[in-house]
Amino acid sequence: MLTKSLEDYLEAIKILTSDKKVTRVKEISEFLEVKGPSVVNALNILKEKGYIKQKKYGYIELTEIGDEEATKILNKHKIVMKFLVDILNVSENTAQNDACKIEHFISEETLNKMVISLGKKKK
Repeated sequence: MLTKSLEDYLEAIKILTSDKKVTRVKEISEFLEVKGPSVVNALNILKEKGYIKQKKYGYIELTEIGDEEATKILNKHKIVMKFLVDILNVSENTAQNDACKIEHFISEETLNKMVISLGKKKK
């Protein structure tokens, strides 16, 4: 089980590596607006859990299990964001902030109901 914070790091790595396969501590630090030592600490935990690979002071990349988990987190974020904007008419900025919080706690049942609601709206 990952903490909210570690999920945020995985999601950030997924986003930052979408164009290229690797990222660096500095890029993650800037993306999440946290200090380098906080990133290094989180990366050490993710490395121990098998979610990322990183050689000392080198590039960071997701492992297969890390990529699967990061994809799940990012998909939850996208679904919640779309639901908030398309169904509830929440502003993009507010929806973005709320989705970042909700994605960590939402149940599968609620997420599935959001997907169903989004599907019905398209008709």
